[in-house]
Amino acid sequence: MRQGLIDLRNSMTGGTMVSLMTIPVMLIVVFFLAPGQETDSGFTLTGMGYSFPGLLGFGLVIGGFAGVAGEILAEKEDGSLVRMKAVPRGITGYVVGKTFYQCVANMLCFLVSLAVGALALGGLVPSEPLRWLAAFGWCALGLVCSIPIGAVIGCLISSSVALVIPIVFLYGLMIISGIFSPVVGMAGWVQAIAKAFPVYWLGLGMRSAFLPGQAVALEAGESWHTLESLAVLGAWAVAGLVLAPILMRKMIRGVSGSSVAAARERFLARGY
Repeated sequence: MRQGLIDLRNSMTGGTMVSLMTIPVMLIVVFFLAPGQETDSGFTLTGMGYSFPGLLGFGLVIGGFAGVAGEILAEKEDGSLVRMKAVPRGITGYVVGKTFYQCVANMLCFLVSLAVGALALGGLVPSEPLRWLAAFGWCALGLVCSIPIGAVIGCLISSSVALVIPIVFLYGLMIISGIFSPVVGMAGWVQAIAKAFPVYWLGLGMRSAFLPGQAVALEAGESWHTLESLAVLGAWAVAGLVLAPILMRKMIRGVSGSSVAAARERFLARGY
């Protein structure tokens, strides 16, 4: 836990937290670009209002995933993980500290994004205590899902440069996962791809907490599919929680002083 507090303090005094706040800025831009939506019954919803909950969910996914994956890769390359091997219970403390830091950092970003959206959209926030509880429940589930998967990817790929590929993939998923417009307007095979990953289901869960009941008519099957959302997100979370410790131990066993030195040489040779 102390390691997590140290990481949090460093991010506050450095530039890390500033970079994490890019989602609120994205929200403001999207508010002015997203098209409005209308149901068959005549219920209308601005593009800003429709996109807001899904972007909150996506912010949690990209923040939890990229944050932990990037830190694992950076500390694998700079030798921090080698030092952890020499400290009693160092690996356990490392994992707990990183998880704590990522949860707190992403919750702060979530709250800032929520405040930005509330100011821009007026009353389009959960209207009842149960809806607020649901919103924070989906938020927690999103982090439980994304942080372990980020750890898995961080253990599997070899360099920080390679992290660009899964991040670009996530942004591609954002486009096809109903964040900006309902997936019912997309081709069937595109919907199938979107529904295989957490971004769509977390966005759907967040919309169920934030949007009025009439907005369900915009979704596939005119349903929030709550049970399906819980099942898919839970499956991804379980997979990440099972695989992350196994891969973490394997990765740390393979990290040595010579491998860190080689990574530094590659870094200096390439200039990144």
